Amino acid sequence: MDSITTKNLSYTIGSKAILNNINLNIPEGSIYGYLGRNGAGKSTTIKLLLGLLETDDDNIFIQNKSLKHNRTEILSHTGNLIESPCFYTKLTVFENLKYLDIIYGKGNVRIDEVLELVGLEKEKKKKANALSMGMKQRLGIAMAIFNDPQLLILDEPLNGLDPQGIFEMRKLFQHLNSQGKTIFLSSHILSELEKIATHIGIIEEGQMIFQGTKNELLNQVEKDVILKVNHVEKAMITLQDTFTTTLHSSNKISVNITDDKEFNILLKKLINNGIEIYEVESQSANLEQIFINLISKKNV
Repeated sequence: MDSITTKNLSYTIGSKAILNNINLNIPEGSIYGYLGRNGAGKSTTIKLLLGLLETDDDNIFIQNKSLKHNRTEILSHTGNLIESPCFYTKLTVFENLKYLDIIYGKGNVRIDEVLELVGLEKEKKKKANALSMGMKQRLGIAMAIFNDPQLLILDEPLNGLDPQGIFEMRKLFQHLNSQGKTIFLSSHILSELEKIATHIGIIEEGQMIFQGTKNELLNQVEKDVILKVNHVEKAMITLQDTFTTTLHSSNKISVNITDDKEFNILLKKLINNGIEIYEVESQSANLEQIFINLISKKNV
């Protein structure tokens, strides 16, 4: 079952189309990375999913329920962090969550639990306006997860975090996901999304140009396999009619392949021709390279 579904979701400002027929399918229990350049429509999508922007259409469904007709119920089970955290700057970290607890009635035990999860337990008595940018981001995430929501919608949740903070948030998102929570997040830190996302959606100029599992995306691109062999020249001659090969070094060749099936064909062809293989390396494109390639193709 999908946690979030949109059907031809569009949004315009005046005559300018911000989103054009976006069909999101975000599986329940997934970590869905939403990618796009600045101005591509990511934040607009997120605001629509949270009912922060109005639309006349009934085309956003969360847990199979219409957002248009069940907004209060849906949002009571949804945590979010949009752009920059919102909190009372003159209250302490603890007091901000205590104020939120007036609504949810979870108690001080839950406050302490959440502060520990986001690494703010030692900052609980500090005023919010005295926090660093990274600490403010942690407080925003603490407020988003306070009510133990089944769905988290996060817009650039890693902003302002140092490498240690990013590592800790990655572990937190994976921990929350292991509890069955669906996490929808946008981020410019593609290397982090590559580590934690199970599914990817890519948007460019208001249109979806890819949606699927992370593995489906990574498997779409060609990759180079570097082989250390006993006879370089013989290997290149053997493969020249089937593969694109280049000399990598005195005893290594680089072969371009598209999938695992071609890799198996490559190995069999070499072995059947008496070529010994001593070492195999793979140089596949990462998420950042694939993202740039897809954007480039869209704009050709």
